[in-house]
Amino acid sequence: MDKNEAMYINPQYSQDLFKGTSAYYSQYRPPYNKDMISEIMSIVNAGQNDTLLDLACGPGRLTIPLSKFFKDVYAVDWENEMVKEGERISRELKIENIKWMYGKAEDVNFESDILKLITIGDAFHRMDQLKILQNSYRMLKKEGYLALIYSNPVTKGDSEWQKELEKVLSSWRKESIQNNENSMQPWNTFLEETGYKNISSQIYEQKMTLKIDEIMGYLYSMSIYSKNAIGDEYRSFENTIRQKLLKIKPENKFEYVFTCGYHIGMK
Repeated sequence: MDKNEAMYINPQYSQDLFKGTSAYYSQYRPPYNKDMISEIMSIVNAGQNDTLLDLACGPGRLTIPLSKFFKDVYAVDWENEMVKEGERISRELKIENIKWMYGKAEDVNFESDILKLITIGDAFHRMDQLKILQNSYRMLKKEGYLALIYSNPVTKGDSEWQKELEKVLSSWRKESIQNNENSMQPWNTFLEETGYKNISSQIYEQKMTLKIDEIMGYLYSMSIYSKNAIGDEYRSFENTIRQKLLKIKPENKFEYVFTCGYHIGMK
C-alpha cells in the first residue's frame, strides 16, 4: 500500500451494526436541508431519463427526496431492516420509481454509462473508501457525479445540554463501538485523487428545537447508542439522560444547530 492509499480508511463493521434502529432512524433523524438537495441537483443537472444510486441508503433519508428528479432509483443497504423501512415509507408516499436492494455498498456493481448520480449519506466514514471511490467512478456515466453527504449528530455541539449529554454518553460508550461519526477526512482530496473533477463543497446550518423524546429517538437511531448496543440497561441509560438534561432545560426545549453538507465531484 502506498502512502496515498494509507489515507483511506476501511473499518470492519458488523452486518448488524444498525440492528433495531430503522424505525428510530426514519422518525428522528432530521431531513437533509432542502437548499442542499436543490443545490446538488442544480450541479448534477439530471435529465428525465437519468438514474440515481443511493449507497447505504438507510430508510431513504436521501433516496426519497431525490427520487423525484430521476426516472429510476436504486437504493442499497446492508441492513435488511433499513431496506424494509424504506419500502414501507415509499409505499405510503406512493413513490414507485425506487428499487430497494439489500447488499453491501462495496459489492454493488452496475455497468458504466448508466448512473448519473451516486450518493452516500452519513455513511462514507464506515466504508472501504478507496474501493467505493473507484467503483463509483467506474459505474458512473460520463459527466456523472458522486456526492458524499454528511451531517452532525445531536451529540456534537457546544451548548450546555450537549456537553452534559456527552458526559453521560462517555460513561456508557463501549470501547468496541467507539463513535467514528463524521471523522474529519480530506474527502475533497479523495475525490480529486480518484479522478473526479469540478469538485465542490458546501455546508448548511439550521436551528432546531428538540424535546427530550426526540433526543432519545435520535440516540436510539445511532449504532453506538441503539438499544441493541446498550443492551438490557437501556432503561437506566434513558432515565439518566432524561434526568440530567431536564435538570438543565426543565422547559423541555433543547436548541440544536443541525449542520449538513456535501462534497461532490464529476467523472
